[in-house]
Amino acid sequence: MSQLPTFSVIIPTRDRPAELAACLESLAQQDYPRDRFEVIVVDDAGRLPSAAAVATLGDRLKKLIVVNQPRRSGPSVARNCGAAHATGEFLAFTDDDCTPSADWLQKLAARFASTPGHLIGGRVINALTENPYSTASHVILDAVYDYYDPEQGRPHFFPTSNFALAAGKFIEMGGFNEKWPLAAAEDREFCYRWLQRGFRMTHASEAKVYHRHPLTLDGFCRLHFRYGRGAYHYHHLRGGGSGSSRLAPDWAFHWACFRYPFQHSTLHRAAPIAALLILWQVSNAAGYFWQRFSSHLAARYLRDREHRLDSIAKSDQHREASE
Repeated sequence: MSQLPTFSVIIPTRDRPAELAACLESLAQQDYPRDRFEVIVVDDAGRLPSAAAVATLGDRLKKLIVVNQPRRSGPSVARNCGAAHATGEFLAFTDDDCTPSADWLQKLAARFASTPGHLIGGRVINALTENPYSTASHVILDAVYDYYDPEQGRPHFFPTSNFALAAGKFIEMGGFNEKWPLAAAEDREFCYRWLQRGFRMTHASEAKVYHRHPLTLDGFCRLHFRYGRGAYHYHHLRGGGSGSSRLAPDWAFHWACFRYPFQHSTLHRAAPIAALLILWQVSNAAGYFWQRFSSHLAARYLRDREHRLDSIAKSDQHREASE
């Protein structure tokens, strides 16, 4: 590239003005020319206005756009909305509770210089190392990266907290799936479609964002229950939407996840994290089977309703013919 590429940084947000302010502050400190990137904040019909978080950054970011969605539509719609307002050559997605490192855009630009058509996923680092639930959630992500060895070209997905691609490719993909039923696994669904199209994915561990998502025990369980629900929809998609959503468990992966904290930490710190990984599996499985059961009930209800309506229509036709 003869000059640095232009980026549109897209941030969906809802009711987290303090976290958003920290995210925007980190973008204001980017070691990247101010005229080569813009920041687009999409407020997903939040009750707490994001204007205060944006107001103090107006003179430090050359182009800062706030888009307010009139009704809550979810992160997929919000990200697509941000992309629709983007003018950059590349789209860089992050979340409002993330703070990119000062060289984030520089590192992404360096990767795109050699692989402009790839989907680039950076490293997501837990910034709340004293919170065991946040730490366990990140151990899961780190274990996924370690198991699928993205440095060797085998990544399966990147989280949208650190995710970048050419704007033209995003348009070609049709953006995120706006019919995705909940805020979980929409990034897996996008990456699955990306790979199905034969496109490449590259992990850029040097492009870092720091994630600050404080969790409690209850929040940890709820989060991974929701991810389990999302996993059901994802596997249902991979099964062709035919109801065949069963994929054989990858026991080697689950064992690798359980071993990961012991391989990268002391026994004293690893043991409670390993216990939380068991709770993750239970919560995830509960969400998966709850969604499966609910989906089957809904499908049965629709089939029965259609059958009743068809029977009524046939009965009416028979009566009219008799008359």
